Amino acid sequence: MNETQKSNFSLLNQKEIDALVGFLNDNRSTIDSDVMNQDSVDKLIRLITGDSEHIITSCFDPFSAKMEDILSKNNFRTDRSQVCEIKCSLDDNNYICLTAYNTVTGDELVITPKLLNKEDDDDWGYSISPFVFNHLALFFDFKYTRDTHDNICNIFAKHMYGSETHKVSNIYLPSNDNLLKCLL
Repeated sequence: MNETQKSNFSLLNQKEIDALVGFLNDNRSTIDSDVMNQDSVDKLIRLITGDSEHIITSCFDPFSAKMEDILSKNNFRTDRSQVCEIKCSLDDNNYICLTAYNTVTGDELVITPKLLNKEDDDDWGYSISPFVFNHLALFFDFKYTRDTHDNICNIFAKHMYGSETHKVSNIYLPSNDNLLKCLL
């Protein structure tokens, strides 16, 4: 993807809303009441009409319980004045490999799920959503290039939609503000 994909803050455009309403109407008899009970409908209405960025970040914060001293415990960065860049590559299994570079000391640190949670795995898997990647960068106060962002989007699109050139849905992308906070 040659351009940063997040062009606006809308969650669903009118065409997508019409398609959703059409699907629900067409499948009215097969949709169980457990799936579309009043609570589900209310959540959908709040999601569509509310501040989608706030809803997403308040519901999904996998790093909220982590201490800020993870980097200092690993002797990687002593304070936030040391600019660190996070990069993405693929390993021999085509799994995502995230590496942080301290631009002051020249040190490298491989960022794995296990670094954040010792009960977790060593691998990210075949892709990571751009939203989670950005959230990780914000958490550690890392920066990344537009090329890295595009690479993350391309890898995610390939595994989510089957093609690197497919446009990633806005729900998987960071907000423009959060993206700008992390871009070098």
